[in-house]
Amino acid sequence: MGIIVRHACPTPRGPTALRRAIAVVSIIPLVVSACARTSPETPAPTGPVVAPRPARRGPVTDSGGRPSPRPPLPTSFEQLRDEALTLATALRGKYPDLPEVIDLEAMMHDRFGNLAAAATLWEGWLETHPESPEAHLRLGKYAKERGEETAAAEHFQKAFDARPELSGVQVLLGETLTSLGRADAAEGVLARELPATVSNTNRLTLLGHARMQQGDYSAAKADFERALAIDPTSPHALYGLSTACGRLGDNEAAKRYRGQFAARKAESLSRDRATAAARLDDMPSLLLALAGWYAIAGRIERAGGDSNAAERSWLRALDAAPNQRDAAAGLLDLYRRLGREDEARSLVERRSATVATPAGGKN
Repeated sequence: MGIIVRHACPTPRGPTALRRAIAVVSIIPLVVSACARTSPETPAPTGPVVAPRPARRGPVTDSGGRPSPRPPLPTSFEQLRDEALTLATALRGKYPDLPEVIDLEAMMHDRFGNLAAAATLWEGWLETHPESPEAHLRLGKYAKERGEETAAAEHFQKAFDARPELSGVQVLLGETLTSLGRADAAEGVLARELPATVSNTNRLTLLGHARMQQGDYSAAKADFERALAIDPTSPHALYGLSTACGRLGDNEAAKRYRGQFAARKAESLSRDRATAAARLDDMPSLLLALAGWYAIAGRIERAGGDSNAAERSWLRALDAAPNQRDAAAGLLDLYRRLGREDEARSLVERRSATVATPAGGKN
């Protein structure tokens, strides 16, 4: 499926204000932590999202005042892909200046096995937003997946320079620089203790490896010990400690950490086999992905001021995966803020009832 051209239509709010609103949309803690599958109720509309309307007190209805029927959930890969991309098209037409909307559609293309389409979306965005850290981050990830480490490092560096706190960019840049043999540059990036990554074990273990590449085994050992204090089961920290201790001549400690690493690695491999990546056409996994996309769409719509569209997106998310926590949290908060207490109470009761019959699985 080709890329859909962005429509030049005005945003209902300024892009900066809307991005800020998206960031602060409240996702309240739910009594819905007991999340499990139940049979889906009437499914939600998947066509283009309508323009904002005044909030209602009752459920979404059709022109005759009856509850709007939602179509059945997709039963094939093609149906699910079409529904997802229809959602993305509607959001791009409505919010053409939001990187979150580009990210959502690119995420869909990536999940459906079309990395080229995902990259083309972000490349198009970068043409009109040349300083976009989000675009550079995503394009760096795609380059890394293609094995283009140098191109990936360039994109990650631009994203990091523009917004070092952008989720994932510090670790990805440090990892890529280390793999390119640029340990000194990697250390400079990874040594920055940003609020979001000060206790990130991946950052600390990568920092330790960068320092080991430069022969600073004492500093590397300290980094690995900090990582292990945060996550005592980290196989990467254990491996790093075994190597650093060996280089420092502490063979007893090196042997001990090697043994712990071997045990953790075996557990990790077993876990990876049990939770191997789903096949491209694994419908249960794809439905979970669809639920996540509708949850994001609801958050975007709510931040954009369209509570009705947010409600429809969150209801559709719960059709696809009744344990989608972000959708349930958003919906509950919306109902309570609109004074629809009966619906809020009903939602909590339905989800609490699933504790007795858990169906397993994670959202």
